[in-house]
Amino acid sequence: MNVIVREPSEPLRLFVDKLWYISADYFNQQDIGFPILQHELIFNFSEHFSVGQADQPPVIRNAENWLSSLYTRPQRSQTWGRHETFGAFLKPWALQALTGIPACELTNQILSGNTVFHRLVDEISEQLRETSDAHAKLTLLERFLTKRFQDKDVPAYLIYAADSLRQGRWHDGMIRELARSLRISPKSLTTAFNRHVGISPGRFLHLRLFNDAVTQLANNPHQSLTQLAHDLRFFDQAHLNHLFKSLTNLTPGEYRRQVLAGCIRPETPCYWQAGKAQG
Repeated sequence: MNVIVREPSEPLRLFVDKLWYISADYFNQQDIGFPILQHELIFNFSEHFSVGQADQPPVIRNAENWLSSLYTRPQRSQTWGRHETFGAFLKPWALQALTGIPACELTNQILSGNTVFHRLVDEISEQLRETSDAHAKLTLLERFLTKRFQDKDVPAYLIYAADSLRQGRWHDGMIRELARSLRISPKSLTTAFNRHVGISPGRFLHLRLFNDAVTQLANNPHQSLTQLAHDLRFFDQAHLNHLFKSLTNLTPGEYRRQVLAGCIRPETPCYWQAGKAQG
């Protein structure tokens, strides 16, 4: 298997977190993806690749490209045969700038590239298909994204707010305090988040806390769940269980069992290798 992960060029770093590429002569795997604080643009030249909500039929089957927005429910992907996928992880505030569509209209959706980018995506797909070198493909993708993001911007306070909610220690009243420090109302902050990120600041904070929880559990599965809830400043373990179940359909204990079974790796705590693909 060939795996490449690289940083975007300087002009893209405001909007793009990472570029990635995966290929294999043969690959057979079924994954469950849990919510992360990123959107994703994906290109696919695999023999078979499908993706959709975990409990529903696939939305995408063997498409060459699609956009996956922030999601708050688990997704299932399946691939078999010759495999080649690549794409970009986009920062939380990148979606509206990339598409011109308010991000809240795209939340929990997996959309074909044509739906969002129209004929432009067909042109880049053709160029990518004709390019054999993996690094050259990522360079072409970078050029496409650079043109899409050219002269685009987001409010500086929104980036500051998103980073504060991702990195600050959670406490009651955190969002109200953040809005006050920015000299805007909580309602204005919510409107900006819905437009640029796709979810409210409160829901964004829920996803951050969930990601913190799975990262800690994947790296230390033997820890006490009660202590984990306390460390993350949940009121009690029941509140942690409720958040976990709402986003993954698993309890923290069930998630931990998958870590111990080797199906969830510490470096990718939001991806559960759920076995072989089922055609």
